Amino acid sequence: MLTLGPLGFAAPWVLTALIALPLLWLLLRAVPPRAKEITFPGTVLLIGLADPAPVARRTPWWLLALRLAAVGAAILGFAGPVWKPAPADPGRAPLLVVVDAGWTAAPGWAAMRARAIGALDAAAAAARPVAVLLADGAPGRGTTLPFQAAAEQVTRLRAAEPQPWETRYPGDPAASLAEAPEGFSTLWLSDGLDHPGRADWLAALSARGDVTVVPPTSAVRSLRIDTGATPVLTMQSTAGGPLPAVLATGPDPQGTFRTLARLDPPEPSLADGIATATLPIDLPSELRNRVTRFVLEDQPGAGAVVLADDRVRRRKVAIAGDARETEGQALLSSTHYLRRALAPQTDLIEGTLSEVLPAAPDVIILPDQVLDLADAALPRWIEEGGLLIRFAGPRMAASETLDLDPLLPARLRPGGRDVGGALSWGEPKTIERFDAEGPFAGLLPSDDVTVRAQLMADPDPQLDARTLVRLSDGTPLVTREELGQGQVVLVHTAASPGWSTLPLSGLFVDMLMRLVQSARTGHADAPAGDDGEQAFWTAETVLDGFGRTVPADGLTPVAADDLAQGPGPGVPAGLYVAGERRVALNAGHGLVRAEWPGAVVEDPGQTTGTDLRGWLIALAATLLAVDALASAMLAGRRGGRNWRGAAA
Repeated sequence: MLTLGPLGFAAPWVLTALIALPLLWLLLRAVPPRAKEITFPGTVLLIGLADPAPVARRTPWWLLALRLAAVGAAILGFAGPVWKPAPADPGRAPLLVVVDAGWTAAPGWAAMRARAIGALDAAAAAARPVAVLLADGAPGRGTTLPFQAAAEQVTRLRAAEPQPWETRYPGDPAASLAEAPEGFSTLWLSDGLDHPGRADWLAALSARGDVTVVPPTSAVRSLRIDTGATPVLTMQSTAGGPLPAVLATGPDPQGTFRTLARLDPPEPSLADGIATATLPIDLPSELRNRVTRFVLEDQPGAGAVVLADDRVRRRKVAIAGDARETEGQALLSSTHYLRRALAPQTDLIEGTLSEVLPAAPDVIILPDQVLDLADAALPRWIEEGGLLIRFAGPRMAASETLDLDPLLPARLRPGGRDVGGALSWGEPKTIERFDAEGPFAGLLPSDDVTVRAQLMADPDPQLDARTLVRLSDGTPLVTREELGQGQVVLVHTAASPGWSTLPLSGLFVDMLMRLVQSARTGHADAPAGDDGEQAFWTAETVLDGFGRTVPADGLTPVAADDLAQGPGPGVPAGLYVAGERRVALNAGHGLVRAEWPGAVVEDPGQTTGTDLRGWLIALAATLLAVDALASAMLAGRRGGRNWRGAAA
């Protein structure tokens, strides 16, 4: 690029056409050849007559200047002028161009790639060897960076696209730079964020020569989902100010995919240069279950898209009880307290066990039920991934076949235990602090929650591993056992206030929702590597680096352990299936700004300059149009016609 003060030219050789302007001036001023004179006696009668519309002998100077200005503007426009262009590297040393190529580069990818190609063109003009490092983690490339002619790298850059995973650098900078020249300069086109290995590469490149960092021209925004009792979307941005809305998309009742809801985020908080806001997915159950993806409005990038799977939708919970139980005495009914606890956050269905099983619920709750040992439907449903939650009660305590029940996580003593009744000498027991690694981690049991009666578990070597909650005397209150892909949970007290004050507390609601959210909903919340039948996952649909849906052609099945590591080469963000299970792998992650010690960071406002090409070409076209209009005016006056008609 030729630079003249604040003005640069991408194609300076076009300026040589300006030499033709003087010649054009002479041609436009040329006088037609002198007419041949023939003596005719009758012309003496015309002597003294004046021509009312004399023909000019020369082109008017103002029209000539107009035409020259139009040609000059066109020449300057095709020369690619740029006002205050990016500073060119005047050195002659080899050049390494590093390009961050994860999804975080998608918002400013066009400007980033244009800057890289411009640097290669300048290096080619200076005969500088060039190497390009695309930090996309793509496998199959050599371990060393080859320095070669710049023209050989341009094609590769033109075809490059951001990837649907985080920016990834080669693991060992020393090995990658083993064949590099002794001294070279580095142009680092950054997405502005920190990534694993970036600091090591910066130190290695700074030791070899000057490092110039080009920051991004566009803000990077991330969207991720945290599942729980109420799934929450977390948004982050490298730019301050309001965050864009989140669009929930999916099929409408007619099957047409469109925007189903628009979620406006709250005012973000700012920390370490990153704006963060959280937004609960507070949608009606029917609408929420239709959503297939959440997208940040007008924000490109795979990390601005959250693919929704069954973890996002509300759980379908069945309460299998006898409607005639404590009829007319709702406050004594276990079903009443379960319904009040679960209805606001789940889709409830009620009925007998044979009635609710065909509805394929995610969770079945049995309050004080004695099971039919010959019925195989319930065990089969659990083995296929269902969650059965059982509550104790007087019926179970009086059952003579309780020790034969296969759907209990612990062997129970018949008769139960009354530790706080009128005929006992003990006091009601409180609940011990929950295990920090269990499903109830973070919940705080209150001393106001006491248990007066329970079903006792017989000693067993596996009882301690199956116990989730204990009373203050160490006896189990909640036990759990896995059965196939599902699990059985037993609460050793009743779901009504007859045996404890737990159903009257907020802790009852929190514990139930933690258990319900741990249920599988047609698939596991996370792939399990130890599941022999689900060892590999197949991509059903995937995203590209810009967040667009692309076919999953050519992708091999992914091992469960690799899928659990998140998106990466060969495992792009998308939806993966294994049998009847489906899991969404999303690219969004936390954003951390990068620090660049020892490097020269360009001013983001001066990285690209202002392209004047379009303005000058538009000016040339305008001047030519004015020239045509002026010529029509002159022709109309000389011919005695209306100049407006001639111009038209």
